[in-house]
Amino acid sequence: MTMAAVLVFSLFLPAAAQAQGSADCEKLKKVFNTDVETVDGVCKVEIIRKNIKKATFMDKKLSMEMMELAFHFSFENVDGQTAVMGELALLQDEVNPVLDELTNGKLEISALHNHMLFEKPRIMYLHFQGMGDMDQQAAAIKAAIEKTSR
Repeated sequence: MTMAAVLVFSLFLPAAAQAQGSADCEKLKKVFNTDVETVDGVCKVEIIRKNIKKATFMDKKLSMEMMELAFHFSFENVDGQTAVMGELALLQDEVNPVLDELTNGKLEISALHNHMLFEKPRIMYLHFQGMGDMDQQAAAIKAAIEKTSR
């Protein structure tokens, strides 16, 4: 193998390997109608909840960002499938309908908990994960988000 061939493989093979790890971020951008950040082949989606205007913590009004009132999830191609993991900040009465949509979409619920004490309204954080088809996963997550008041 010539030195030029070695140089070509060493320069371009890592980029090709990284491209295999990238989920289709542009497709996700359209599905969720929001910007999608790409970091090392991972598509990261964040949708800040804007409908919870009167959230308080210990009787003090805090920003939605401070209280982590958002939907966060990430996609990555792994061995020909797509891995997805995420966290959704939900009002208490949104938990069951969202949980149903995610599990109907073949996603696993890995945790349901609160982050704070004494917040109003009560916010629950639902964590989910899955391995499979990105289109099916995105559709399930979108259907789950549509069950919220966003």
